[in-house]
Amino acid sequence: MRICWVMISLACCAAAEEETKTWGVTADLTVATKYMTDGFNVGGDHTAWMPSIAINTTVPGFFLMFWSALPVNRDRQQYDEYDFMARYSHNFFEDSLFKVNLHGYFDYWVYPHDELTKDKNGQTIAPQNFRGLKFHGGLSLLELLPLFGAHLVPSYNYYYWTPDQKNLFQAGAHHEIFLSYSHELPTFIPGAKRQDFTLGGSLNYHDGVLGVEPGWSHTTAHASTSLDALGCTFGASVNYQWSYITSVDPENEFWATVSVTKKF
Repeated sequence: MRICWVMISLACCAAAEEETKTWGVTADLTVATKYMTDGFNVGGDHTAWMPSIAINTTVPGFFLMFWSALPVNRDRQQYDEYDFMARYSHNFFEDSLFKVNLHGYFDYWVYPHDELTKDKNGQTIAPQNFRGLKFHGGLSLLELLPLFGAHLVPSYNYYYWTPDQKNLFQAGAHHEIFLSYSHELPTFIPGAKRQDFTLGGSLNYHDGVLGVEPGWSHTTAHASTSLDALGCTFGASVNYQWSYITSVDPENEFWATVSVTKKF
């Protein structure tokens, strides 16, 4: 359903994405202690692989992406998820205090091993894959709040899910207010070219997607680091969620991720 961040080391962050005017490929492999996204714990407390591949286009800021989540325990294949995405990110007002990053995506997601046998009204239907469409739009103010040589970055993100077949599940939206702070660190590892540290947090509101109770559903806190070395970017994060609506998540959650990204 690609409810996440999540990009993937910090799924909820709305950071500015690197733009390119040439074709290229970026591959990523993330391992998460659990698949947490938009307040939902997908698949329970089980480790998941999250491989993805993105294809940059000649249109600056526009790229195509395949993303997936695969439980390490292959007895839980019903939680396999495939996402086919078109993404866009671009900075405007580059030399201004009000420099802004606009970003968004269109996503067709499917759970190939999970079947629905009832629609959103509880009526029996012919078995079919759990699948649908997701739309995202957001903005980040990149240079409005300088702090200690970097910037606090406030972001707003809007996510909307809808089935590709009438009444398959309840459509709805998620609103996210995010605040992040990133700073470059001195490199102390031999061969490292750059290292960053990021802190972030979010406040989230659900309006009823998948039949959840509408309201302020959860808040999150995140800490992550990334390191450029050996021609790759290595990342790690720790994350915590305070949950307020049981139909979104009945428990508070802690999870961590590690990732490696390679551009070709």
